[in-house]
Amino acid sequence: MQIDTRLGYNYLDKFEFTDEWQYLSTDMYLFNPSKFSRVINELEQGTTKARRRDYINLESLFISAQLKNAKLFGQEPVVYPLYNFSIDNSKQGYTTTTSDNIDAIRIIDKLPLAADERNIDALVEAKLFTSDSRELFFHLIANQLTNISKQVSLQAAMLSLVGEFGNLIRNSAQRKEYKFSSTIRLYEGQNFDTRLHSVRVYVFVPSFAKIPALRTARLTELLSSSPQGFERAKLEAALAYKDYPVLVVANYKSLYRMDALTGSEITSETIERRRVRIENAYGAGLVNDDAYKQEKFFIEFLRSFADLKQKLNSYQLNYKNNSPEANAKTLFAVIQEYKRLKTMASLRDQEFSRNSTYQRIFKNEYESILANADGYMESDHNLKNGKELVNTLLVLDREQTKPYTQPQREFYLSRLYSVELPSKDYLTSTLEGEGISRHLNRLETAQYTDLFARDVVRLRDAPPTEENVSFRNSVLEKASTTKCRSCRDEVQQAARQFNQRLEEQQLQQERIKLQELNQQVEQKIFAYLKRDDCLDTIFKTQYPADALPDFIQRLYEKKVELRKQVTELDNLYKAPPKELKLSLLKEHNQRLAVRLKLLDQGYADICTAEKTLCGCD
Repeated sequence: MQIDTRLGYNYLDKFEFTDEWQYLSTDMYLFNPSKFSRVINELEQGTTKARRRDYINLESLFISAQLKNAKLFGQEPVVYPLYNFSIDNSKQGYTTTTSDNIDAIRIIDKLPLAADERNIDALVEAKLFTSDSRELFFHLIANQLTNISKQVSLQAAMLSLVGEFGNLIRNSAQRKEYKFSSTIRLYEGQNFDTRLHSVRVYVFVPSFAKIPALRTARLTELLSSSPQGFERAKLEAALAYKDYPVLVVANYKSLYRMDALTGSEITSETIERRRVRIENAYGAGLVNDDAYKQEKFFIEFLRSFADLKQKLNSYQLNYKNNSPEANAKTLFAVIQEYKRLKTMASLRDQEFSRNSTYQRIFKNEYESILANADGYMESDHNLKNGKELVNTLLVLDREQTKPYTQPQREFYLSRLYSVELPSKDYLTSTLEGEGISRHLNRLETAQYTDLFARDVVRLRDAPPTEENVSFRNSVLEKASTTKCRSCRDEVQQAARQFNQRLEEQQLQQERIKLQELNQQVEQKIFAYLKRDDCLDTIFKTQYPADALPDFIQRLYEKKVELRKQVTELDNLYKAPPKELKLSLLKEHNQRLAVRLKLLDQGYADICTAEKTLCGCD
């Protein structure tokens, strides 16, 4: 006895379901169940007299479904018992005992699909059983229970399905209506986006009947405008079909969603709980390979973020210890972790640029964690500079061979030197420190070549002339404005070499000057002593000692003072610097020259004040 299940309508939503839409939910709606009486009566009427006796003992109508493209329970086919209706036979014909209004049933809810299961289809069957074929009914049930027993996973789902077959047997024995009622759920997570994937309308008709054409315009309009689902009443109204029983199968796909975390929630404990949860879910087949892989990568990223938080805490606790080197090390530890976090996110972005699971689900979460990290790196001036340092390093890492302009190099050097870093030996012992040193060397070498190399070469060999002194000053001034430290060092070294030559030249000049001054002093001292004796004689012969006019007394006192200065000059002349350093020699020569000038001027002033004293010239 054959009731055909014919596909009368097939709807596939135009939305692009990518691999991360990996969970399936299926609802079934039975309309016009009372019309099964018509189907059975038409079958009986269209059957030969020899076969009509097969309809005498009709007991039940059994409706089942098997999802063809969703092997949720392994390789064995699993049939879902949907409905079982008892059948009565009277002179007026066959009737099925059904409820007036049968609610929709959800046979599965958010069960994982394999990545290659793009389309979803169901094999729906309606079978009539008589009292003589009851063993076939129980044979079907026994086969399904045997298939279920072969499953090694999804035990909770299997047990619920076993319970459904138990209810089917009990209700059948009592000739009661049976309806599937145990929705199979494996994933209880609430964070899902769900939308309509496809709808199929099956019509139950006699095998020889022609199915009337369904008017589907209103139905298509309803489905295309209801991505989140629809009400049974609206579906029935849009279908508007009353001739035969109809089973509508509505499939929904759900998008995998990860558990979002804020920065304050990320600790070693929460990360470990997340790891255990995803491992258990993957072991139970609740997430596909791609989502599991992305979760593993994200957990690694979370660990890096937790390390950054720990280093930030150490930095903040130890920053006031008044040890510059210790502070530099704790700050650099923060910079290291922040760069590792940023680098990891960048690598993920590159590696999974075409991976829809990453792009649609995980990328936003990476960006959210990075935003938290950026916020932490804004909490003080040093951390802000550390953040800019890392961003600069990432740019330089990406542009290893890019030639930069002089202003660009200055900008990057200012960023790299914006943080007080630990010692060079400490830096080169770390991967991040070695990277900083490498980029500094690259930038400074180019800046030196462009801006200072020719000047340094010229300055190293330049003779110590007045013109080159001006050139030295201009090069030093230019070097003082650059962030290139090695450039400044090279300029300063060349300037020191120039200064050494200049000092040697000036020292030689001062030596010659000393010789000349010594000759003058030796001659002058004789002249000063002779003049002093002459003036002394004049004062004694022309002006009585007990009656000197006031102005003559003042001149005499000046003469006595000049005599003392002659003695001081003589002593200075006889005690040259023991070390022939430029500064000492220059100071000595200046003192000699000044004393000679003062003595010459002093004796000249006496002569000018009193003409009678000029005879000693």
